[in-house]
Amino acid sequence: MKNLLKISLFLILSSDLMASPGAIKPSKATLESNVGEMEVEMKLLDNGLWKLTSLLDGGSIVKREESEIFELIENQIKPLNYSFNQRILFRKNKASANFDWENQKVSFVENKDSGEVDLLPNVLGPSSASLQLRLDFRNLKKNNIPQQISYNVYWRGTVKTRTYDVKTVTESVETPMGVYEAYKVTRKFDEGSERSQIFWLAPELDYSVIKIYDKNEREVEIKIKNFEEIG
Repeated sequence: MKNLLKISLFLILSSDLMASPGAIKPSKATLESNVGEMEVEMKLLDNGLWKLTSLLDGGSIVKREESEIFELIENQIKPLNYSFNQRILFRKNKASANFDWENQKVSFVENKDSGEVDLLPNVLGPSSASLQLRLDFRNLKKNNIPQQISYNVYWRGTVKTRTYDVKTVTESVETPMGVYEAYKVTRKFDEGSERSQIFWLAPELDYSVIKIYDKNEREVEIKIKNFEEIG
């Protein structure tokens, strides 16, 4: 279940650009999954920064809130602050991270643990990593889709490289919003791992991620259900 909660943001981070190929726009969306519906909102703050917030209320089973504040500079995301609160049954998890770009450090709190790690060039946050993938696809020509893409991503007190394999031919994907041709993007895990995570990006919707499949302790499928721009 915890992987469902993480990857739900991937889906909506792409949908905020659905109606505008030139820029991010404030938006709201609803995702459907087997643990209920999640509401996600992208806001443009008064200071020109962006804030992504997701809220999931699964009643007595799960409640979760995640947010990330970031700056967007020439299609490159610069994360600034991340926070996470989650309860699954009686188990609670809380985390936060502050990105200090001047001193090239990430200071973090993970439940009762805390510390610092070094920033690498173009490090992305736990939520904004998916949006960067989305932005990069938008800037590629159809005949120049790469077979593999990698990013440095902060996650749980470490900075690691995430690599995605890309199927360069589209396939048909059905969602509550319709049927679309989409590129299949598979996240790579360590050899021998049983983890599986697949994303589908639709060129017709400006490379929005329209579906996610995730397998860890259980299989999860997430699809975008509703989307609207704000203002």
